[in-house]
Amino acid sequence: MAASILPGRLLILPAAYIFLLISWRALRHYLLVKTNGCSNLPLLQNGRNPKEKIRGTAVVCGGSVAGLLTARVCHNHFERVLIIEPEAWVASEEGRKIKGWDQKLQRSRVAQYNSLHACQCFLFAGLKTLFPDLEEQCRASDIKIVPSNPRFNLSGVLLRIPFSAYKSGLPKTMYLGRSGFETLLRRLVLDRASFPNIEFMTGTVTDVLPDPANRSRLNKVVVRTESGVDELEVTLVADCTGPTRAGMKWLERSGYGYSPAYSGGKLPLDQLKISFDQKLRYSSIMFRITPEFHDRLPFPADMKNTGSIYTFLDEEVEKGRTLFALTRPDGNQLLAFTGHHGTVQSPPQNLTELKEYVRALRAVEPIPDWVFEILDMLQEVENTAVVAIVKIPPTSYVQYHRGTNLPSNWVALGDSTMTLNPLFSEGCTKAFKGALALHNVLCDTLATPGNTLPSTFSTKFFAEHFDKTDLAWQNTKLMDYGVPMTVPLPGESLSSGEYLRWYITKLQHLAINDDHAALVLYNSAMGLASPVDAFHPNLVLKVFWRALWGGI
Repeated sequence: MAASILPGRLLILPAAYIFLLISWRALRHYLLVKTNGCSNLPLLQNGRNPKEKIRGTAVVCGGSVAGLLTARVCHNHFERVLIIEPEAWVASEEGRKIKGWDQKLQRSRVAQYNSLHACQCFLFAGLKTLFPDLEEQCRASDIKIVPSNPRFNLSGVLLRIPFSAYKSGLPKTMYLGRSGFETLLRRLVLDRASFPNIEFMTGTVTDVLPDPANRSRLNKVVVRTESGVDELEVTLVADCTGPTRAGMKWLERSGYGYSPAYSGGKLPLDQLKISFDQKLRYSSIMFRITPEFHDRLPFPADMKNTGSIYTFLDEEVEKGRTLFALTRPDGNQLLAFTGHHGTVQSPPQNLTELKEYVRALRAVEPIPDWVFEILDMLQEVENTAVVAIVKIPPTSYVQYHRGTNLPSNWVALGDSTMTLNPLFSEGCTKAFKGALALHNVLCDTLATPGNTLPSTFSTKFFAEHFDKTDLAWQNTKLMDYGVPMTVPLPGESLSSGEYLRWYITKLQHLAINDDHAALVLYNSAMGLASPVDAFHPNLVLKVFWRALWGGI
């Protein structure tokens, strides 16, 4: 009897494993569609017939990255799109300069305009869909488009790159500074030949006005210009005012966002914003170099024509997680970047301080000598250096998906809804995903009679926006809570998520030699992963086996 039962029991474990694997794959597919949006990218090419576009004007309040992407998406759906931006020069030839890295003016409202900028592969793929001539415009602006290899070194130990998983080569991205990125995007969006429905207006939106016949929607925006104050009729209002979040003030003054009762997790307008402070500071030192000087630099042979040169990620967090990077952005530039949490050390403000900063990094494997040789040689061009020191404000999230009684034709995107730790390079991807969510919801209105926005439009948009962007917030919070300098959300403790952080650390160690773990970390860094990629049954078994074996 016992002998006949034993074979059946031996089949339980394989059967359970197969069930877990099938379940994981089904969940991953579902989450990729819901939260990532890769499958939505081809749909960005879809638009309405010119005669069937939504009547009236979509007003985009703010002309930075989120505003430009929003305007581009709205062009597919509205008769007229109007970007209202306070800084007049950005619509001039200087603001659309082909050599964006050689601009004489800079954005006064963008703190990171001269800082390190990274473009995830997902963002690059999305931009190629929105702008068919993207690569041609990049070549004109001396912007490198190359396979994305960030060369992450975990405390000096090089993480594996999953070349074997990409038979046709690693996915591509572009390497450029923030000023170059915004200038390129502006030139693309404000091209009247390609997007004739998009217009630009210099001014500041100061208020919104409800429709007197139907308070559930907005009727006008109030705009202050050099010639005075004007009121413009609107069909859609998009708050892309960035961290100022002017839209919340407009809604408050008009009495939106409140209800006699709140249920189902809904909150009043003045309770939607949450924030924590990771005490992040960083320094970007941009050097101008000639091709001859570049050729003299002692790069390893495989780095001569790449974007990323060296990236150091500090695994120790007791004194604040530290990052150091050397990279080639657009044009004849070379960028040295440092970032850290806390106030124990100051951001480097010159080359001498930078070298001291790098030498003090806590490395398991020594930083290569050629890195220090490059830093020494940069003394020859230190007179060209442009230094940007940035103190990042607290990371915040306006949970509009939990709002109530919001205007049906009002949306908010980009930093107007959420700011992230910029070291994770997800800020512009988040803005793009907001525009993608807007496109998805606008496509859902194609069947709406009269080519108008339905009464549920805003609610559906913020639900879709939550699906596409909330994971970035959760990941930022998870990792920043692992740094003791971080001030958590009220009522929360830094111990929140500690077991998950332990698992991620072990996965990073595994990725030094394991192709599967390396693929997961690479795809996550490139914006190509689902929320459950790190929890493939094989990886979970490997992580815990190695942890147990190491403990023994």
